[in-house]
Amino acid sequence: MKIVNLIQGSAEWHAHRAQHFNASDAPAMMGCSPYKTRAQLVRELATGVVREVDAATQRRFDDGHRFEELARPLAEQIIGEELYPCVGTDGKLSASFDGLTLTGDTAFEHKTLNASLRAALVDGVDNLPSHYQVQMEQQLLVSGAERVLFMASMWDADGGLIEERHCWYTSSPDLRA
Repeated sequence: MKIVNLIQGSAEWHAHRAQHFNASDAPAMMGCSPYKTRAQLVRELATGVVREVDAATQRRFDDGHRFEELARPLAEQIIGEELYPCVGTDGKLSASFDGLTLTGDTAFEHKTLNASLRAALVDGVDNLPSHYQVQMEQQLLVSGAERVLFMASMWDADGGLIEERHCWYTSSPDLRA
């Protein structure tokens, strides 16, 4: 994997994403994204025109980034190693990692906890919706990591943890193929 020195969310990061096949778009490519159809993704890739982000969606994104930052120390405790956010590529494939260990063998993926994730994370990764598994599969492919700590958390306005759930994801040969 080649590490690309980019700050997630920056203009340079968006330009990079326009030139690569990104892990967060892999679910749309595989036809399992609840947020974007394969046709919408192909149109974005062909034209370079992406949907505008409205104020409510931007607030959700901002909360998600804040929760991710707050959750990273919890993830480091579970993993037993420090994590650093980064962007990596393998040819045309790209992934933005919420965290990767310095040895590169473990990745961290964070989402905002909601009712769907709360229910899915009762029995581990088997119930995790396929769009999350597809994203993490590409992260493993790009990074060469062995596993991903998938975590969903919710925090209050003062940075106090309300709830956290997590599971481990390891590569699925069928999904990889």
